[in-house]
Amino acid sequence: MSRLVVVAPLRPGTRGRVEELLRSGPPFELEQTEFDRHHVYLTDEEAVFVFEGAAETATLRLPAESLEVLEAAAAWRDCLAGRPRVAASAFAWERRPG
Repeated sequence: MSRLVVVAPLRPGTRGRVEELLRSGPPFELEQTEFDRHHVYLTDEEAVFVFEGAAETATLRLPAESLEVLEAAAAWRDCLAGRPRVAASAFAWERRPG
């Protein structure tokens, strides 16, 4: 399984607007991507986007060239305190079956 984790720093007081943006769903059809799962975690300071896919590729990619993603980025602009960044895996653990 491959995973892409993106951390977006949020401006103070924007969590409500971020929750509103998230309720409208992703700015692309997940079924048309290489992702099998997508989660978003929120704190008052950041939004953490987790994309997972079954492919054993080195990296998963967002459809950044699409008009929908560019429009969504504009809607998020007022909420962001800085540039989103990709987080690298530093530790993982899985229970072995049986």
